[in-house]
Amino acid sequence: MKAHRLLLILLFCSLLPLATHAQVKPNLQYTVGFGSSIDGMNDLYGLNFTNELNVRLGKRTSFNAGLSFYQSLGSYNEKTLPEYSNGKNNEQSSGIFITPSFKYDIIQRPSGFNLAFSAGPSLQLGGETFIRSDFISEAPSTSYYVNKYQRIGLFMELEAEWNSKNPNRKNAVSLSAFGADNSIPWYLNATYKMRFKVGKK
Repeated sequence: MKAHRLLLILLFCSLLPLATHAQVKPNLQYTVGFGSSIDGMNDLYGLNFTNELNVRLGKRTSFNAGLSFYQSLGSYNEKTLPEYSNGKNNEQSSGIFITPSFKYDIIQRPSGFNLAFSAGPSLQLGGETFIRSDFISEAPSTSYYVNKYQRIGLFMELEAEWNSKNPNRKNAVSLSAFGADNSIPWYLNATYKMRFKVGKK
């Protein structure tokens, strides 16, 4: 797993210089966002917060360096709880995601509306606590299990962007998914974003 993390860091470091030198005058944008998330593997809902640095490569292409955080808030599905739970569901999941990705504008309108798709590898540092049923014994029971993650998965996102009244800011909404261990989407995110210009045109 340390080798995987090192590989991702090296990939990130190697791609960023290429992106920043792809144009003589690169167009830099910084994005901050928040929204709701679903952990589809554990039937949990939560919140996500995201930060992105976007470097324009061409008319329709760009490179994103993303750092996001997810934390579950509760379960949307009733389950049989372990006896020692005292009636409270203690399932939870969380993670920090480091995501370099490439973005392509599928639709561009003169009004400033853009529809884009992006994809790339994503390193998750986090974990989960979930309920598992035990059907081996004559009297079925449930217990809590804990997983810690340092894993590389796949990130995909569909984003709609439009102009705001502030010429230096754009608004956007996105639907993104993270998948790992042959399961996608593991996490599904709906995010509202504000994007600010920080570089030359």
